[in-house]
Amino acid sequence: MDTWLQPVFTDLLENKKFADCLIVVEPETFDCHKVILASASEFFERMFLGDFKESKCGQFIVNDVMPKTFKYFLEYIYTYNSENLKKYNSTVLMDLLVVGTKWLVASLQSDCVKILTERAKAMTIGDLLDLFQGAHNVDNESLINVAKAYLKTYKQRMNCYEALMLTSDVFEQYLIIADGCIEEVERFKMIQAYVKVNGLHVAETSDYSVDAEADNKEASGVLEIEDVKKVGEGIRKELCEVKPVGDTATKAVELDVGNQQEMKVKAIHSKYVRTLLGYINYKNMNKTQFYTVVGKSSLLDIKEKFEKLYLTS
Repeated sequence: MDTWLQPVFTDLLENKKFADCLIVVEPETFDCHKVILASASEFFERMFLGDFKESKCGQFIVNDVMPKTFKYFLEYIYTYNSENLKKYNSTVLMDLLVVGTKWLVASLQSDCVKILTERAKAMTIGDLLDLFQGAHNVDNESLINVAKAYLKTYKQRMNCYEALMLTSDVFEQYLIIADGCIEEVERFKMIQAYVKVNGLHVAETSDYSVDAEADNKEASGVLEIEDVKKVGEGIRKELCEVKPVGDTATKAVELDVGNQQEMKVKAIHSKYVRTLLGYINYKNMNKTQFYTVVGKSSLLDIKEKFEKLYLTS
């Protein structure tokens, strides 16, 4: 947008001149102009053209965004001033990248990625991990690679508490890129800590791993709670068809449902942990490291420990 037009459109936003729609981002509302929103975003274009009650009354509810983020979003699409984005911290930029991706605003996506890329080289490892997680959330390959490159520069510091806050799929990727950057025993410790902090259920033997492999779905890890919910929904459907006699029968069936759900969760968690352990190269550990860390771990059973011990140097 021409610079001389920017203050004109800023004035439209601030003074609400000719506003023809009301966007509700609870608990706040924003007076906006359909033509500007629709021109910037295919998401809003479809919303305004849709045959919904909102389209007729001019009031639209937008979910999954904070009012402050939406305010910054409006400031951007009314002026397309990328320089203005530089005053925001990286957390705000990641939030804008999320809505830019979700609402199909390509210029906002590219501007946020450009600024975050420039900032990455000066980020702490904690900030880089936030960037790594955020980049995965929006599936931005460019930003993922930037975060990877700078995370590797921290090498021995990669085994840090902030890494334990990553979602399961992203932690798996982080464990992979840590290969060669930190000692193998430290990668094993990372897995142990992640399991403990996130409360993952791990089978004492590999039985749950076998059960998980038998599952038709390619599920793995803590992020697959949706699968557990679906199983629960299926069980609840079966309950509707059961006609128990008396409260005792009802409680027995409910207890069975709870046990099945718990077993499903354990199977999913155990399969995920097995996947993580599969990235560990025990040949890169010496026997002292193995005895003091792996030997005392509950992640492997006795048989597995003996098998892995023979691989150590």
